[in-house]
Amino acid sequence: MLSRVAEHLFWIGRYVERAEAVARMVDAARRMTALPARVGWEESNEWASVLIAAGARETFGKSLEDVEPRAAIHHLMYDRSNPSSVSSCFTNARENGRAIRFALTQDCWEALNTAWSEMRHMPGDIAQGGALTNLIEWVKAKSAAFRGTMYGTMLRGDGYDFLRMGMAVERTDTTARLLDVKYHVLLPSVSDIGSAPDHYQWMSLLQAAGAQRAYYAVKHADLTARGVAEFMILEPRFPRSILYNLRQAERTVMELEEFYGQRSACHEAVSGAGERLENTTIDSIMQFGLHEFITEVIERNNEIANLLGETYGFAPAVEEDSPSEDVSGQ
Repeated sequence: MLSRVAEHLFWIGRYVERAEAVARMVDAARRMTALPARVGWEESNEWASVLIAAGARETFGKSLEDVEPRAAIHHLMYDRSNPSSVSSCFTNARENGRAIRFALTQDCWEALNTAWSEMRHMPGDIAQGGALTNLIEWVKAKSAAFRGTMYGTMLRGDGYDFLRMGMAVERTDTTARLLDVKYHVLLPSVSDIGSAPDHYQWMSLLQAAGAQRAYYAVKHADLTARGVAEFMILEPRFPRSILYNLRQAERTVMELEEFYGQRSACHEAVSGAGERLENTTIDSIMQFGLHEFITEVIERNNEIANLLGETYGFAPAVEEDSPSEDVSGQ
């Protein structure tokens, strides 16, 4: 396979996953802002938190001091000046697919083209009020439709593997960023840790990740911050956990190595990241600092993506920065 084709497939996988992840972050903020106000609870700005965690602080171009929900939702869902908005992701996925239609099945192409076309014709105010929930569900459905056609119609070969690798890399990144939403929500109100709003915010995060039932099935216990973080990071059976996706990326790298008969430069990086995580406990993560750990995961994940590009003759189109209190990602 030409490196150009591999690169397009890798980024189709990333952009489809990113569209859904941004929608899930918006869902997390929507759920948190819907919590009832109580006397004595410190206020937090969930929309600013999502913009920071999504790496959109710089592209937003306005002060995050008092972010208006309408402006944040528009920037995250529609704004083409934001390369990680849902609209940008579906457009970029479709353009990558259009460049290599011969490498996709007809069903895969139609899934990409339909998502792009329908998003392009949506009115800009659809994300206001109750319509926001419907929009989020629509994004999740379109992303799932592409994955379904990919799993159901694509030949199991190197093209399929590059798509899966893009998805695994992106899901590792976006699960980390979803957890980081909670960190930034707590920044102005550390005194609320362990309180009722803290509990409801963690519940909202689980719901936004589609992980509520899976969490209780595994934990058989009440919700705690430690339990949610452990589940989202270390649960090997949950398809959105960081560990699951690192191991998925490792398996895909090994399949590509077998297909091409050469060892990948990112083999050691991805297997080492998974092994370190398997030997890590949630207590050590919390002691190290959840935000610091997430930043480290994102940086290592970027390294894996870059090494994959070096091996197969392409590189990520933009530098992916990790979120912090002062610097946004791309």
